[in-house]
Amino acid sequence: MDAAYSAKQLAALQLPVLPGTAGSIARRADQENWSFRWESGRGGQIKMYRTYMLPDYLRNAILEQEEINALVPVNSSANHPLPPSLTTGGGIICAAQAGKANLKASLVRLYMQALAAATWGHKEQARDNFIAAYNSGAGYPELYKELGALSWKTVENWKTKLKKTCGDSLQLADRRGKKRGERSITPLQAQIILAFVRQPKGKSLPKSEIIRFSRDVMRGKGVDNLSDATYRRFLDDWVAVNYDEWTWWREGDKGLNDNCLFWTERDYEKINVGDILVADGHVLNFLIVNPWTGKAQRMMLVLFFDMKSSMPCGWEILPTENTASISAALRRSIIRLGMVPKIVYLDNGRAFKGHYFTGTDFEQTELPGLYERLGIKLIIAKPYHGQSKTIERFFGTFAELERMAPSFIGTAIDSKPAHLNRGEKLHRSINDKISGGFVPTLIDSHRAIAAWFDVYAARPQGPNSHLAGICPQELFDAGRGPGVDPLALRVLMMKKEERKIYGRGVKVYDKGEWYYHPAMYGRNHKVFVRYDMQEQDSVLIYDQRTDEFICEASRVAKVHPAARILGSEADIALLEKQLEMIGGLRKQTVSHAKAMAAEFVIPEAQRLVADAGFGAPADQKLLSDGTGGKRSNIKQLPAKPAKLSNEELRQVMKEADEGQRYQREMEAAQLCADLEDLSEADRYGKFIEMEMSGEELTAEWRRFMRVYEQMMPEFEREYWEGQRSALAVLYRQKNPATDEAVAG
Repeated sequence: MDAAYSAKQLAALQLPVLPGTAGSIARRADQENWSFRWESGRGGQIKMYRTYMLPDYLRNAILEQEEINALVPVNSSANHPLPPSLTTGGGIICAAQAGKANLKASLVRLYMQALAAATWGHKEQARDNFIAAYNSGAGYPELYKELGALSWKTVENWKTKLKKTCGDSLQLADRRGKKRGERSITPLQAQIILAFVRQPKGKSLPKSEIIRFSRDVMRGKGVDNLSDATYRRFLDDWVAVNYDEWTWWREGDKGLNDNCLFWTERDYEKINVGDILVADGHVLNFLIVNPWTGKAQRMMLVLFFDMKSSMPCGWEILPTENTASISAALRRSIIRLGMVPKIVYLDNGRAFKGHYFTGTDFEQTELPGLYERLGIKLIIAKPYHGQSKTIERFFGTFAELERMAPSFIGTAIDSKPAHLNRGEKLHRSINDKISGGFVPTLIDSHRAIAAWFDVYAARPQGPNSHLAGICPQELFDAGRGPGVDPLALRVLMMKKEERKIYGRGVKVYDKGEWYYHPAMYGRNHKVFVRYDMQEQDSVLIYDQRTDEFICEASRVAKVHPAARILGSEADIALLEKQLEMIGGLRKQTVSHAKAMAAEFVIPEAQRLVADAGFGAPADQKLLSDGTGGKRSNIKQLPAKPAKLSNEELRQVMKEADEGQRYQREMEAAQLCADLEDLSEADRYGKFIEMEMSGEELTAEWRRFMRVYEQMMPEFEREYWEGQRSALAVLYRQKNPATDEAVAG
């Protein structure tokens, strides 16, 4: 208790025996003539009332209030933030226990204030009234909701504890029973359960099976078992604080990356359009007719995506992800972007890491990496880390187009259309009537994807995107480059190996159209065919042996069977153009052959005949050819050859046998050398042809065929089965005697 109090200080004590404001207290002091003294303070002189001269009722109230404040500080309230766990003399308590203890202290404070406000002789009545008001729930509803019904003895007990501990409200915490989160499970039981948790069984092992297996092991070891609920609570608590380990054992590194590890966030304001292109492959969720096999299948979409504007720049569709499709998609991206990107962010897939595409094995190959040629820096994404590739989110949006395709098969196993499920005859019938069994071709798919990309590019992005309301097309157009020369990007066009030049030209697809240019005339060797799936009017032909550019071949149009009679003017013009080209090519060969024959072939042949002893003597007459012309100076041969002796005949036969054996050995050696120069696909095709013709294959060749058949994809297997059947029919027609060998 202080020696003197001002009216303002007395009002701050909130004494129940005094008015609530300093002015009212000052007026009561004047009425009751409280003793005071003047003291200097802020704003002038302050009237200070002497404590020992105050009335008894006021002095007792001050003492009781200071006792209350000393036992239960005003700031000890449940509304104040508390740490998750606190250490007291009785051990560690949780935040809920500490909060409830503070509520008890607040109730004690209110209880003591009620008693302090009562006059002498009425303390018990005030105590009973306070407890009755509290237990009714009307006086202090918030405290009653948390603490429940109480007796005055309980509150007095709390008051005594606070006095003994100098107002430490945490001593009122309830420590009965187990601590929060504590389990009765033993360390051995926990060890057995966690042993089943740490099994590489994936997500297929539920908690119920872990608990059941653990109970069986405990029963076998003689360990006492608890209830399933206890084990489940323990397992739930362990997973809550060891979620990283739980996820890694069940989902591996990918699950750990996706669900547990911290990830960085990119600042897209620090890059410009064209600085970074993100490339990735996506297996389309609808069927497309494969131009190589003619069958419907899911194909791979390879897409280059501008990171700044979220704009799809270039793409390609192929049955599998390979360097050819990626290169074609990059070429289209550069043309559309109008400049060469600084960085390409690549997926970690096998095709993206090929030496032809990335240039990693540049020192060991003849072709430098395409990116090194263009001055592009590469960043390879971490495997199984989808957060590092912004294009993954775009493929989720792209499913909007896939669902509109007539051959849509679902984005996942559990989301496929109902007509694909077993027994759904009505759904299948409805789908057949809607789609008519139509499966889009490669060209149809390119057109649909291009149209949807245009719609997406003109769509404002959502608030969660870094564009936030801006259309990708707007940002992309503002940052496009001045343009590039498409001819300089020929090296990025798709390359199909092992195509051969025939009289009609080359085929890009096995069942496709022919491409021809007069520069291909007279050639009969394998070439590289570079082409663009979206621009099929022409292809680029390169010599496979030297990688030298030969020509740009145009698509060969088919002519009308009776153009001059039933065809139009265009049909007649096309026929005459092709016939004129054929005549010009024939004239080119014949005129060259005549010139070579007159200048080199005939003189050289005459010289060889003369050197062999068949030249005519100078005085021999020239023989007539029956037409009055002169044939040549030919020496008359004997009517029949001279007769050989038996020894001479045996020598001639021996030399003939040795010559044939040597010829066979030379042919076998040449065949082995030719096979080494072939690619694996051509070598396999050669072995099929030899097998169907009845030729004997070595064990090594048959072993190669078995290994190649195990590694080939499904669409290539179907192609070779067709080739095998066609060759079998062909060789039966030419040589029926080989039917048994062919059938074998």
